[in-house]
Amino acid sequence: MSGFYQQYSPSIAGREESPGAAPQDVQYQSQHPQAQLGNIGAPIPNPYQNLGYFTGFPDPIPFQAPKTQGNRSRKKSTPGMDHVKHRRTRSGCFTCRSRRVKCDETRPTCERCRKGKRDCVYPEPAAQKGSAGPGSSKDTASQSQGTSPESSQDEAEEFDQDAKLEPILDEEEPDEGPSQPPRSFSRLRRVKTMSTLNLRKISTRRGSETPSLEATKSSSPSVSTGTTASFTTPFHMVDPALQSSAPHKDWSHLPLDLQSYLGYFCENITHYNYGMVNDPDDFFREILPGIALQSGNDALLYALVGFSVYHRSVQNPNGKIEDFLRYYNKSVTLLLSCLKGKDNQNIATLLTILQLATIEEYLGDWVNLMGHQKAALEIVTRFFTPQTAQQSPTSRMLLTWYARFDVFIGMMGGFDTGLPREYFSMAVQFSQEQVDQDPEDVGWRIEVQAAALRLISLDMSDLYARSGRGEMPSASFAEEHRHITYQLREWKNQFDPALTNPKFLVTDFPHRDVLGQDDIVDPYKAGFLYNHPFFPSSILMVEWHSINVMHQSKETPMSLQEPSDELRHSALAICEMFETIQLWPSTPNGALIIVQAGLAIATLFIPRDARHHMWIRRRFALLESLG
Repeated sequence: MSGFYQQYSPSIAGREESPGAAPQDVQYQSQHPQAQLGNIGAPIPNPYQNLGYFTGFPDPIPFQAPKTQGNRSRKKSTPGMDHVKHRRTRSGCFTCRSRRVKCDETRPTCERCRKGKRDCVYPEPAAQKGSAGPGSSKDTASQSQGTSPESSQDEAEEFDQDAKLEPILDEEEPDEGPSQPPRSFSRLRRVKTMSTLNLRKISTRRGSETPSLEATKSSSPSVSTGTTASFTTPFHMVDPALQSSAPHKDWSHLPLDLQSYLGYFCENITHYNYGMVNDPDDFFREILPGIALQSGNDALLYALVGFSVYHRSVQNPNGKIEDFLRYYNKSVTLLLSCLKGKDNQNIATLLTILQLATIEEYLGDWVNLMGHQKAALEIVTRFFTPQTAQQSPTSRMLLTWYARFDVFIGMMGGFDTGLPREYFSMAVQFSQEQVDQDPEDVGWRIEVQAAALRLISLDMSDLYARSGRGEMPSASFAEEHRHITYQLREWKNQFDPALTNPKFLVTDFPHRDVLGQDDIVDPYKAGFLYNHPFFPSSILMVEWHSINVMHQSKETPMSLQEPSDELRHSALAICEMFETIQLWPSTPNGALIIVQAGLAIATLFIPRDARHHMWIRRRFALLESLG
């Protein structure tokens, strides 16, 4: 997927040859990136390369983008080469497609699936052109000309065969499933996300919202025909996605399967499933589905449905991979068609890319995730300035969504972040302005703390990247490292006291179990977990400990000494927090997903004995069962 973006965005494709190319575009020689303290000499081994020992998974994929090469050159073989690279299959089984390996297409079970004892499922034969079954996507009234699934199938045939995923037609409306699927947002049993609760209700619109966007809001969700959107489009375009602040009231025009899965999304998926600590505008529960239902945004719709199907299949013991791949494949096909058209690229395109990147993160496909990241960076920086990115709920969450990928990949891989620092600092400033206007707004108070921690993480990533390239003398690295250490401690010491109200501190665990010899922490100790609406404060503390452990581990090479008492204490604190969140009955959906990265870091600094290792393995098995 990452290579496809280069065909449709010359500025992305040209980065490899640019003198200022981003490090993620450069092919690294070592599979596991290493950080070096200035000119000290031997580089510091990346401490995060051995997580496979605990999880039982293979070593992570090296952080490098695939080499850029033209479509025609890929079709030609070089004389004299012993190794011939297989062309990507278009008609293999779903399992081989998802694993991105060559399928020999043996039926009913291919050779790879037979040897690996995997389920081997082939797509059903596509219907002939001109024929449409009763369950075809013609029934989807929201699909617009040029981006609908029907038309996209014809357009997709114009792609080079190596750059195409075979579109899969909608199946007939399933007989199984809810007898009365949810038909609208208003009829859903919806639990309000805690991040949107205020200490007191306010009914007026935030004064800082952009008046021009409010004034141009249209009752029609269709994209204006006079609006052009491309990688070079400035922010002043009128994009319905930027104007969406409320959900669509009805989705009864959709096929029953889409209705059912959208209902599952709105009832069960939270911002925690996306790795977001906070969602002050209720973007993921309300705004994102509403944008997906707008005419012409079918790629986003199917990406959203695919994410919902993935989680639903994971929770279902009888779930099958093809249920998820059917919608994922369709979203990718429609996105490629949109990128080919160029005039169809808009905010929904960016949302689709980020949604697919989130899916790739769940699947552990870091190469494709980095391809999505680079494409998203190109659109973010073209559409928004640091100031205009704060002018609507959609643009604010777009920035936060991308920034999470940017910092995480940069920090783990030793790369420079792509987004300039001003985008991060402006988010802190804007959030603080909202608190100044309404001090009772819990969601924005949490956002101030979260944005400030992201800014510190950005500085950390930048420091490690420069040090890893040998651009810093040891004295400069030590000085900046101490400064970030001070920032981290100040963040914790000056944490907003309004978000740690003692009245909301969880002190009673009525269903507590007796601790056994296999337990390494006491999850029932009071002092960390806060009840709603202050639960995000607990998540922020887990993230702070994780970032602090990562930062302190960079001070001295791990290979030279055992972890310090401070590191070991922080690692066990993360384990304790994880266990507390897991056992608390009121933990919201997705909360364990957002803290799993901290648990992975903690595994490197806990005592290295069989008892602690087995405890960690069980928790990773739990996380694996959650997707």
